[in-house]
Amino acid sequence: MGLFSKIFKSGDKESESSSAADPNIEEGPPATGVLMTTSLGDITIALYPDKAPKACKNFATLCDTHKFDNCPFHRIIPGFMIQGGDFTRQDGTGGKSIWGKKFEDEFDASLHHDRKGVLSMANSGPKTNGSQFFITLDACGHLDGKHTIFGQVVDGMDIVDKLGSVKTGELDRPVKEVMIVKAQSFT
Repeated sequence: MGLFSKIFKSGDKESESSSAADPNIEEGPPATGVLMTTSLGDITIALYPDKAPKACKNFATLCDTHKFDNCPFHRIIPGFMIQGGDFTRQDGTGGKSIWGKKFEDEFDASLHHDRKGVLSMANSGPKTNGSQFFITLDACGHLDGKHTIFGQVVDGMDIVDKLGSVKTGELDRPVKEVMIVKAQSFT
């Protein structure tokens, strides 16, 4: 079992027919970024809809339908990553995509976990992407080809650093909860 398989701990059986998306969301141009307000400050993320269209659509729609509002960063490993997006259980064992089921990986040879601030899908193995994501705190090349990269922090890296340095306890969960207060996509 790989490192992220242990980190993700998928215990949620997703329904094929349920959907986290709001069917009233209008289709338009793909989102190119997200403003994420956390309990420690704002982070601006550039998305890569041309390189990971499904992951970007999933993430932006979950943001715009308020699924991540008041959702914790449930796992933080200093020097490695901050992880969030489990809006169903808020502990790393849940979450779901806008399609109500897991979706396939989207790997682009030009994208690498080669720096701090890379936004990727958390998963428990191939083709198991849901709603959980992580932001790297350093280069993590061993994750290339295992986790879909779909964005990069472009502003608020100081906030990412603050999140990455909070005190954690059992299962790398922050001792004092740190939250995504709200998140909204933009084009």
